[in-house]
Amino acid sequence: MTRIIHAELIRLLRRRTIVIATLGSLLFAAVATLTVVSSAKATSIASRQDGASLAGLAGHGGGTQAFAIGASFAGFFVFVTFIALVATEFSGGTFRALLLRNPHRLQVIIGKLAGILLVAAAVVALTEAFSFVLSLALVPTKDVSSSAWFSAAGLGAGLRDYATVFAGVAGWAVFGTLLAVIFRSVPLALGVGFAWAGPFENIVVDSWTAGYRYFPGQVLASLIRGGTVELGLGRAALTASLYAGLATLVALFLVSRRDVTA
Repeated sequence: MTRIIHAELIRLLRRRTIVIATLGSLLFAAVATLTVVSSAKATSIASRQDGASLAGLAGHGGGTQAFAIGASFAGFFVFVTFIALVATEFSGGTFRALLLRNPHRLQVIIGKLAGILLVAAAVVALTEAFSFVLSLALVPTKDVSSSAWFSAAGLGAGLRDYATVFAGVAGWAVFGTLLAVIFRSVPLALGVGFAWAGPFENIVVDSWTAGYRYFPGQVLASLIRGGTVELGLGRAALTASLYAGLATLVALFLVSRRDVTA
């Protein structure tokens, strides 16, 4: 298992990949922070769509609030990225070649996913750091004080936001891996993923608000944001854990039982 994770890290941590990931983190942090801070309202938040409030930005967690809100809308990108990464392993014959060296299928798929998630953890941390610095520079334009950010409670809020965002990323990774394992084709898996997590969920919740509590994508968005008006953090974490656990079991079962022909 350790060798598989190490091999995955070597494959991913190339200079080009590191540069792209760093620039992508900076770009995402800039767009998310500028959007959230500039649109912050003086009134309280009544819906997930309302963004941030000025009181929230002035609170202990204000320094990473833009990061959490932005990440809740970027989960779909993580989803399709993992679909592409894992499905390519099957369609390109890489997974089959690895099994010739290590016939333990579950070790291979778990090791590869763990390696990708380690890189994702570093990218999430980097993005949060960029967002914090940019928030620090932008909030004075809204007459918001950032003094509460540098307290012990502020540090705790930052760590909590990191944990919820990474938990959401891991959930999207599991769902993306499941579709990749089921279809073993990048175009087909992406098509199904786009149809479900994109238009279907977002169109349905416009008229059926209970979908915020049950649809996987909406649950993960609430988890990443640390809880929303529609779905609190505790229930979001529990529901996401159940969905991710079921998806993991199905994916592992399929990997262990189905023939690898590509």
